[in-house]
Amino acid sequence: MMELLLLGCTGVVVFLHGANFFFHILSHHFASRSLSFLGFAG
Repeated sequence: MMELLLLGCTGVVVFLHGANFFFHILSHHFASRSLSFLGFAG
C-alpha cells in the first residue's frame, strides 16, 4: 500500500512539473508572438 501511495505522489509531482514546463513554454511562445505582432502592427 505504501508503494502505491508513493507511486501516486510521484506521478502527481511529475505531472505538475510537466504541466508547469509546458505552460511556461506555451505562454512564452504566445507572448513572443503577440509582441512581434504588436511591433509589426505598430
